Amino acid sequence: MISGIDGSNCILESMARIRVEKKMIDRAKILGSKGDYTIEFHGSCSEWEGQQLVLCSSRNPYEPRSFKSLDGAVSQLSRIGLASLSIIVE
Repeated sequence: MISGIDGSNCILESMARIRVEKKMIDRAKILGSKGDYTIEFHGSCSEWEGQQLVLCSSRNPYEPRSFKSLDGAVSQLSRIGLASLSIIVE
């Protein structure tokens, strides 16, 4: 298991892309409700201390990145290289 930034469960886009290429992450879930979506990763090495790894931004690397639109979150996953995802809207 490999942690995110400074032992947290938050990872940057570049870290996620490498882990997808190495097959450590093979799918993602988009969680949230209108105007507030987050990305949670799943795979063989996608947990840290019992929590799923989540995408963060370089501006705020210790909190999950929040997307205003579902399209934005899906586009981000496409740039990372993931084709398999689940969308959970509350």
